Amino acid sequence: MDGFLASSQRVKAAVHLVLGWIASALLLVLTLFALLEIVRRYIFGVVFEWGQDGIIVGMVSAVALYFGVTQIRRGHLVMSAIVQLLHARGFYRTIGLLKIFVSAATAVFCGAVGVTGWSTLSYAWARDLTTYSLLIPQWPFYLILMFGFLMMAFVAFLQMIEDMISYARGEHADGAIEFTTDV
Repeated sequence: MDGFLASSQRVKAAVHLVLGWIASALLLVLTLFALLEIVRRYIFGVVFEWGQDGIIVGMVSAVALYFGVTQIRRGHLVMSAIVQLLHARGFYRTIGLLKIFVSAATAVFCGAVGVTGWSTLSYAWARDLTTYSLLIPQWPFYLILMFGFLMMAFVAFLQMIEDMISYARGEHADGAIEFTTDV
């Protein structure tokens, strides 16, 4: 079990490093490009026809790449009031089981969205769908979105196994409360 936990931490650290860096660099570049577009539009009166589409599609793609990093940190929406109430009442086992359930549900949902997105990707590829400016194809965006959801599902699957190991070891009973949890 310790070997799995160590390899899981290494995989999550690599995902965090690579995807976090790519997403943040993409967001920074696109924000600077958006500022350039504002200056070009309102000072010089010219714009790139594809600028707005590129910024929107790029920003959403960067956020999709960051899905896995957010899941690694368990930094998305947290219902801490419920966790605090259950913790105050001494329902440590319930919190442990809920963490396993929520990690499993996240893995199944994100995996299903990622896998069923293949039909949208193939449709965009076959029809050569483009953005409103007619210059940017949409299939790379769909591919990045599918990858983001599948990465989030993969990380949630690893966390589900980690939560099961933690529960089997009885670490839920120590009374420590985590506010960065999926529950």
